[in-house]
This record gives sequence, C-alpha cells and structure tokens, in this order.
Amino acid sequence: MQQQRLRARHGERGQALAETALFLPLFLLVLFGVIWAVQSSVVTERAQMAVRFSGLVSDEVNPYNQYSLTALYNGLPGVASSETYSCTSPDDEAFSNSGSFPGPTTAPLFQPTASPSGSCTQGPVELSGGTMTAPMLFVGTQSSVTAQVSVPTYLQKLLGTTQSVSATQNFFDGPDVQTFLACYSTLGSAVMESLTYYTLNASTAPTPLPQSPNETPLALSTPC
Repeated sequence: MQQQRLRARHGERGQALAETALFLPLFLLVLFGVIWAVQSSVVTERAQMAVRFSGLVSDEVNPYNQYSLTALYNGLPGVASSETYSCTSPDDEAFSNSGSFPGPTTAPLFQPTASPSGSCTQGPVELSGGTMTAPMLFVGTQSSVTAQVSVPTYLQKLLGTTQSVSATQNFFDGPDVQTFLACYSTLGSAVMESLTYYTLNASTAPTPLPQSPNETPLALSTPC
C-alpha cells in the first residue's frame, strides 16, 4: 500500500515537471513579449510628446517680428520678396528627459535604440469647406519624428530586428502681418498705396479698403 502511494507521488511529480518544462518557455515568451510591448508603447508616447513640443515651440509668437509696424513695412510689395518660415524640429530630448525636458533621466529600457530623426515644415495653409462661409488662412506646422526600437532575439523571426516608431501632427496658428500681405495681393497693394500716398501720388486719394464686414473673401495670391 505504501509503495503504491510512493509511486503515485513520483507520478505526480513527474507530471508537474513535464508541465513545467512545457509551459514555462511559453510563459516566459509571453512575459518578455509584454515587457517589449510596454517599452515600445513608452517610446511611441515620447515620440508624440516630442512632436507636440515641436509644434508648441514653432508657434511661439514674437509680437515685434510678427505684428508690429516693422513687420507691416517689411511685408509691403517690393520690400520683401517673400515671407520666410522656420520651425523647430523634434529632437531626442523628449526621449531621454534632458535639455528642454528636465526631470529624472529615462531608463535605458525606455529609450530608442538610435537617435531619433525629426523634421518640420511651416507655411501658409488655406482651410475651406464644411460649415465655413469663407476660406480661412492659417500658418500650418507639420512636425514628425521617427525612432527605432530593438526587437528581442526571440521575437525577431516574427517582427524583424528593429521596429520603427513614428509620430506626425499638424498645428495651426493665426497668420502674421507679412503672411497676410504676401498671400493677399489686394490687401498688400491697398496698404502700400495708403502708406505711400503723400509721397507718390498726392493728387489722387488711395482706394479705401472694404468696410467690415465684407462678405466677399479676398483671393489668395499664387505663392500661397
């Protein structure tokens, strides 16, 4: 009777050992797969943060350069050839909590494998349609960033050696004075005529601008 009990116990131990050998690798594979998925998700979130910060910095307002009489004169026809735009590209500071992102340094596990690549473009954008009664002019900024995350060896046959993480977002800001004058030639010519009236043509009064509100939208110039 005792020998039968010992045999039964040995059989249960053998069964448990076999089950462990069978399911432990699968459990570890799933566990480390979840850890890698969390790592990839954190890098993706930081990529989106870098893009949002890029749009925020690019849309900073400098009243003297954008909404002053200096900007008005510099934007008149013949004074400035064209409006120039500049924006701040996303960088790796958002991925490591450094520079513009002070705070505890990000653990290596949650940082991209290589330095991220960021870019941005900025320029006038006309939006129309929907419930809008007239086209609206904005200054649009498109920021994007791409980073690489290493794939664990045991998942490389399924996903490759690296995974690309990217984020792109559009931002819109109100146009500055020079954008208005450059994109609406009618407005630029009227302002030019008004400012130079007494020096260029004192015999004829300048053409007044339409009274507000004006239901006829101004046509955008070709460069815009």
